[in-house]
Amino acid sequence: MVAGMQPPANEPGAQVEAANIKLAVRDLSISYGRDTALGNVSLEIREHEIFGIIGPANAGKTSFLKSLNRMDMFNTSMHVEGEVLFNGRDVRRLKNVYALRSRIGVVFPLPVGLPMTVYDNVALAPTLAGVKDKAELDVVVERCLTRAALWDEVKDRLDSLGSLLSGGQQQRLTIARALSQEPEVLMLDEFSIAVDPVTTMRIEEVLKELKDEMTIILVTNLVQQARRLASRTAFFLNGECVEIGATEDLFTGDVKDTRTRDYVEGRFG
Repeated sequence: MVAGMQPPANEPGAQVEAANIKLAVRDLSISYGRDTALGNVSLEIREHEIFGIIGPANAGKTSFLKSLNRMDMFNTSMHVEGEVLFNGRDVRRLKNVYALRSRIGVVFPLPVGLPMTVYDNVALAPTLAGVKDKAELDVVVERCLTRAALWDEVKDRLDSLGSLLSGGQQQRLTIARALSQEPEVLMLDEFSIAVDPVTTMRIEEVLKELKDEMTIILVTNLVQQARRLASRTAFFLNGECVEIGATEDLFTGDVKDTRTRDYVEGRFG
């Protein structure tokens, strides 16, 4: 455990060593003006796991993601209280926010291709980080596009605009762009909204492979997707983290709150 910290009451399982805790969230509350989006959330996300977050619209899921790498800075009405420890360090005390966001990357529901070529979309971050050698950039671009299951489809049109790719390809390009920063944590916010079922399954296979290299936080509106991918899942409802458990337990009825069972069984949401 992080020094001096105990596991939250709704966290299953035995004590986890501090080295295995990637993110520790304590008493996190988020509001927009007078409206509370999330209240008093405490949880831990472990190294090399896919951590699922499920819940209906307006449950606070996206706000939670934004707080982890301080994207609240882009919204003056968003107010965050509590503590987020990344590798044991309070993210709100870190001076280099840009370095933080390179370590905690995010992919939003709708792919946003930068107005540049496929190649430059992926090469941008390493170029800004100081990589100038073309051969080195070539290696980075191919590696990231391959990890995003896109290389074979675009290797002959790297000079084409990324915006000309299909929706599913643009989503994978966005993932490749995030991977080019070599993040330690990759957050995905309902990526399935913008892509077809075949592409969704391809991305899911990518995520299964990537978890050996990084921690993945998966916000999904598809509860069966959480069941397929996540080792543990949190259920958010009306700004509350209702329950956290081993994912399969949530789907087999071993829950602490009947609202969790009702949601995963489709009674509301």
